[in-house]
Amino acid sequence: MKKFVSHNSAAEYWQIPYMTSVLHPTSGDKLAPTENEHYGVTCRKDRRPSADYHCHLNSVALPPDAIVNTQDRQVASPPLVFLEYASILPFHSLVLLGLQMCSHPPGKPELALTTKQQLSAFVEEMNRRKVRRLRGQPRALKALKYIENGSDSIMESLTFMLLTLPQVHGGYGLKGACFNHEIPLTPTAQRRLGQRRCFVDLYYPAARLAVEYDSFKHHSTPAEQGKDMLRASALERQGISVMPLSPLQLYDKLSFEEFAYNLAARLGKRIRNEAKNFDTAHGKIRALLPTAIVPH
Repeated sequence: MKKFVSHNSAAEYWQIPYMTSVLHPTSGDKLAPTENEHYGVTCRKDRRPSADYHCHLNSVALPPDAIVNTQDRQVASPPLVFLEYASILPFHSLVLLGLQMCSHPPGKPELALTTKQQLSAFVEEMNRRKVRRLRGQPRALKALKYIENGSDSIMESLTFMLLTLPQVHGGYGLKGACFNHEIPLTPTAQRRLGQRRCFVDLYYPAARLAVEYDSFKHHSTPAEQGKDMLRASALERQGISVMPLSPLQLYDKLSFEEFAYNLAARLGKRIRNEAKNFDTAHGKIRALLPTAIVPH
């Protein structure tokens, strides 16, 4: 294997959702969108500098499934792409990248590029091989602690990070949430809503509490808002509380802080202001919020 598509070009090939929003804010020129292809080579003698493409040397022995054979070329697998970026991206951008790579529409996990389990297995396999480590391995293992499957949008991913990351990493430490949990509806709710089930953006199973991000695109008309109220009412009758989160609350730091404290109270938890670097780390997550409010 002499050359394979890697880095930006592999990310574009796999169509990572909102890749530009994930990579651009803090990555700098090294990962800025470019028309030139990115390739990886496994042998130093095959690394030939060119103005037409970027060439990355990867002399570490890779597992057989690290490179995917397509019809016309070889491409770095999603887990390898994650590991490649782990040596370049800041920590928060890497967590967001992992969340987006493991994202999928509600109820359709087969459409995800990869899973947290596959990413973890790949990094652990690299460790078991006892070869020279890829530079990103320690950072990848750290980021994987905070990555979960099933986000449906970049806004859900960022809300998840702000709420669940520990304070030392800029979140409010309200862990325990899962993405797009499926809730079967009662026969009465099915008749009222015209559907058999629903999915809630973030769900705390132990507290039977849902956080719903109300994007402008899908929740702006009176009809849509009315349906949201019926849905919330139906869930409440099934013993599931719903806390709506608007884009304005998400983007305003003080409003979001109030939301987080209210959520903590309903979860029976206490937010302790113990991390001295909280404001700095919190700001790094907020820097990843798209400049324009991105809907679902």
